[in-house]
Amino acid sequence: MAAAAAATTTFLPPLPTPRPRLAATVRRPPPIFTGAANAVPLPEDEDSSDDDDGDAAAPRRSARKDRRRAVRIAWEKLVRWSRSWRRRNRSDVLETTRKVVVLGGGSFGTAMAAHVAAKKADLEVSMLLRDDLVCRSINNSHINCKYLPEHRLPENIVATTSAADALAGADFCFHAVPIQFILS
Repeated sequence: MAAAAAATTTFLPPLPTPRPRLAATVRRPPPIFTGAANAVPLPEDEDSSDDDDGDAAAPRRSARKDRRRAVRIAWEKLVRWSRSWRRRNRSDVLETTRKVVVLGGGSFGTAMAAHVAAKKADLEVSMLLRDDLVCRSINNSHINCKYLPEHRLPENIVATTSAADALAGADFCFHAVPIQFILS
């Protein structure tokens, strides 16, 4: 029995002792900065001075709240700026894109290339493949003979086995290679 008690004390962490509850204090909201040079913060409560570690914890808590508030305000400004910037610059990404590369020629990569190529007729969509037979099939008959033989691909899809040719001058690159084939 003593051995079991000794084993549990060595393997189990000690139970935390509950902390005493602090006396309830009146909480005031943090001061709101209006940008005025003469803004004065509200005075802090002084009735929490009856415990000695409360004095050290109060500045940390108020500093943490001030930091959270500053981060929240900065985030709100960033979101407002982002929305206004997007409203002013309403350009479609597809208008300025000339070439898109799809890495992978399986069913997902082929479907992704076909979807992007169908959006804009003068967009060059290049597919980087490993299989030379599938590459020739896509370039000659616009059909992926291995994965999607029943679907005809748009004319602006070009397949290649050379990474340098596929990635030259590309504006965007889509990754459609399964995880198990990334290193090969």
